[in-house]
Amino acid sequence: MTKQRITTIRMFTLALLCLLATLAKAQMGTVTGSNTPAQVAITASAHSQVNWSVVDNINGPGSVVVGSSSGTFFAPDNSVLGTVNKPLQATRNVQVPGAVTFTFNEPLSIPQSVIRQAQEKGFGSFVYARQFTDFVDASTQSGFVTFAITGGGASGVLSVRRVEMEFDDGRVTAVMAPRAELRARAVISYNGTGLLEYSWEVASPPSTQGQPIFVSLTSRKQYLLAGDHVVLQTPNLPTGRNGDYLVRLNIAKPAPDFALPELRYAVNSSGQARSETRVAPLQVARPAPDAVLAPDTLFAWQAVNEAGAYQLELYAQPVRDTGLPGSNPPPPVTGVLVPAENTQLTVGSLSRAHLRSGSAYYWRVVALSDKGRIIARSDFRRIHFQ
Repeated sequence: MTKQRITTIRMFTLALLCLLATLAKAQMGTVTGSNTPAQVAITASAHSQVNWSVVDNINGPGSVVVGSSSGTFFAPDNSVLGTVNKPLQATRNVQVPGAVTFTFNEPLSIPQSVIRQAQEKGFGSFVYARQFTDFVDASTQSGFVTFAITGGGASGVLSVRRVEMEFDDGRVTAVMAPRAELRARAVISYNGTGLLEYSWEVASPPSTQGQPIFVSLTSRKQYLLAGDHVVLQTPNLPTGRNGDYLVRLNIAKPAPDFALPELRYAVNSSGQARSETRVAPLQVARPAPDAVLAPDTLFAWQAVNEAGAYQLELYAQPVRDTGLPGSNPPPPVTGVLVPAENTQLTVGSLSRAHLRSGSAYYWRVVALSDKGRIIARSDFRRIHFQ
């Protein structure tokens, strides 16, 4: 090794020792955070101002460096929803030992994907956390802030107003061949915000010949934001044994104050899918085909005898209601439910929030009986949302 290289190494070592001598010995204390606003809507990305207060306990005079390399969004079950790769760092020269407080003001952007992931997991909130480090002695401490998820509109305790059930092609009863595919769905009309706990249950033969014995097919939890309805889908229903079957939605929380409907279907060797209830045509008056959907666009239709309610449904594509058994059309993108005395409506901001600007949608109106059965249905019309 040359004398010049040895000299260079000695000079670097001396400089490093001098730098270390200027750094103060410290131990991380507490990290607290506050966020304004502390609520985010499910309908869009959000922004919040997060203020971090970091206490570092200094043992002697010198330079103190405190920082955080990144932040992380967590669901209440500790699963990661997303990360923020934005470092925060501050340096301070301290003359007197003691507790020193570092303040970091972080403008935070919250992607809509983070909010939706938390909601889809059944949670009404999530946290944003950061780990702060004292870079002198590598001691660390973490802090977090909590965000509550709202629907961007009406609030209140979740309550179920109505449950309507049908098979996927619109039938309310069916006869199936053995091992044919069949599914059902329920439209839950509700008020407020909260956690919906439910299970799909089926009673199979021979129990349906007497007192039905229901067995759970699947149990779910879903956090419902302020809105008006949600569509729930069953898994494939059992069709392996001949006989009569019953299927129902059992809502454990919040418990409805009314009897829940049941669907009946039969399986036999010569069974062909057929409906025992014919759905009548429903005539719509406005808007015209290819109209533009605006806040004041009025939807109107002719009244249907024995209707207990009407539901406007908007789809990304028209769905087929009279397909083969096991057809699985997608649920509406959004919709509005109104009582039977109303034969016209406008689409509110909560429902429009589910639509994309510049896209075309297909709408129809269905008439429901007092027991939730579809008794009439209009043809689809296209409408443009701008």
